[in-house]
Amino acid sequence: MDTYTVEYTAPKTPPLRERKVKADDYAVKGDFVDFTTLDGAKVFSIRADVIVTITKEAPSPLP
Repeated sequence: MDTYTVEYTAPKTPPLRERKVKADDYAVKGDFVDFTTLDGAKVFSIRADVIVTITKEAPSPLP
């Protein structure tokens, strides 16, 4: 499973937030970006228009 950092705008303070999401994949579905596991279970969903960046973190060298 990979770790993604999702940076997004929010109407509250602070206006820029981030969330770390552990998922196997993500895809744009309509107005949303869905982060899912290999079996298709949804881990996190966010409106595509509020996303600033999505970055995939490097895997940890430790097992």
